[in-house]
Amino acid sequence: MTATLATRAGSHPAPLLYPPTVAPAERPLPLMSFLWRFLHNPIRTLPRQVYEEPLVFFQARRRGAASIVWVTAPDLVERILLRDAASFPKSPLERRVLGPALGDGILTAEGQSWRWQRGLVAPLFRHQDLLAHIPAMNAAADIQITRWRRLAPGSIAPVDRDMADLTYDVITRTILAGAGADEGHVIKTMSTRLLNVISWEIAAALLSVPERIWHPGKGRARRGADGLRTTVGAIVARARTAKGLVPGLLGRLISARHPETGAPMSDGMIVDTLLTFLLAGHETTAKAMTWTLYLLARAPDVQDAVRAEVARVVGAGAFEARHMGDLALTTRVLKESMRLYPPAPFMTRVAAADTEIAGKPIPAGTLVNMPIYAIHRHQRLWPDPDRFDPDRFLPEREATYPRTQFMPFGYGQRTCIGMAFAMIEATALLARLVATFRFDWDGR
Repeated sequence: MTATLATRAGSHPAPLLYPPTVAPAERPLPLMSFLWRFLHNPIRTLPRQVYEEPLVFFQARRRGAASIVWVTAPDLVERILLRDAASFPKSPLERRVLGPALGDGILTAEGQSWRWQRGLVAPLFRHQDLLAHIPAMNAAADIQITRWRRLAPGSIAPVDRDMADLTYDVITRTILAGAGADEGHVIKTMSTRLLNVISWEIAAALLSVPERIWHPGKGRARRGADGLRTTVGAIVARARTAKGLVPGLLGRLISARHPETGAPMSDGMIVDTLLTFLLAGHETTAKAMTWTLYLLARAPDVQDAVRAEVARVVGAGAFEARHMGDLALTTRVLKESMRLYPPAPFMTRVAAADTEIAGKPIPAGTLVNMPIYAIHRHQRLWPDPDRFDPDRFLPEREATYPRTQFMPFGYGQRTCIGMAFAMIEATALLARLVATFRFDWDGR
């Protein structure tokens, strides 16, 4: 059976060439043009120089609006995210946008609160323990396979939507085990409602509009955040009173204890943590899977090679933990997909005080943006950067890259704690889907 991708990436001039999703601006945009583009597609705000230079500045001329510096040189990114991280904390913008849903979770917390949570949660994400989730991932993939098998041969499948459903199914089997069908529907609906309007809150923050002031999408975002917290809070409360062990990550969070004090996580902190992984993990993995299938549809020879590798390593049986290390090409394809289309295309910090970057003065309050999308396609960092080439990640080539040249999961102390989970999930799902279907491109 063939599942043909319905892609929204637009047309491309060559079979294996993937220029930026939209043509970049020729120069940094005036504020209102910047915000207009941002609301429709944040990548459209990146000027061409960001793909070519190590630093690009935007000086806001509107009183109260934030100035921006785009940083793309790997050594400078490493300084901001690691060596001098205390001088470049997370932006208040991130907490304003995500705080209503994620509370003081590991993604939005700072200082001692973040260190406490990171130390508490990190042991739950040991690679070997995460491999135990592969049967649940296989089960979710099998349900999606059943849906596709009901389609007529050659049908066009809305793969972006299907991958969102599939990765959400994985979340409910691993992180939110115990959620009922009605609760799952509410969580998925409220997540979509929140994420679909999040750009409006970011734009309002960039304009320094007070949080109490109404703007388009504000009501939907708040109702989405409230609905998520109420629903997940009910799941946690029910799990607290359940007899016996609670399955999945939820049960492990309930039983977790601080390694020094022995203190458990509060219900509120568990809700924060679950929603962090739900929103940050589910959405990003769905995007990574969608773009990977799109790229394989555009490169049928690579797709055939991945399918052959899966057949050789896995055979006719189920994908198992022992197969992970032997799917070298599959892993390279996923990495190259996340290079071209990073699931989280931006990382932002703020200058805590007047400082400098590469000898250029940076006033306190400047937004320091590391556009991962542009870093992954930078003319000075990658030969032929817009071309799909999984062999970029052959071990001998990957070893030559600075760590901050390729960072789909971030870098430094705040590297995504779910990185190993995401790679295991994406590998397991991709192996299962490509072994079962051939993916074609619908030409749009």
